[in-house]
Amino acid sequence: MELWRSRFGIPSEAFEGYAFHLRGNNVWISGSAELPDLRYETIGVRFMSTKGRVWKPTTSALQLFGGRATKNAIDLDPDQARVFLAGESQNLDADLENGYVVVSYRGMVLGCGLYSRGELVSQLPKERRIMSDKIENESFKGDR
Repeated sequence: MELWRSRFGIPSEAFEGYAFHLRGNNVWISGSAELPDLRYETIGVRFMSTKGRVWKPTTSALQLFGGRATKNAIDLDPDQARVFLAGESQNLDADLENGYVVVSYRGMVLGCGLYSRGELVSQLPKERRIMSDKIENESFKGDR
């Protein structure tokens, strides 16, 4: 898990007790229990996509482990979080390296963003996005 340590500052100890499985273009994470000798399509939670030149962490993986990030992590204000949750891009001047970043709101990890040259691009899967006109819920009330 050198990538997670070097990119996000998450210590290797965070992954103790877990097993990793490469299946197709994805890395999956599960408890380290011995797997039975059966055929299976997937097991655990999809952890990373290995499709591109740079491996991409999944939203689920960042929600599980991203809270321990000490690098390339940003906590958004309410308006920025609304834009991110809607799956949109936004200009953002932040002390981040170009590449994938951990995106949070009030310390709660929302998911993965792609930061490049002052722009944060939401990497939330479409099924997890919230339309900007629907974000007027209790978690953001009083933040205005």
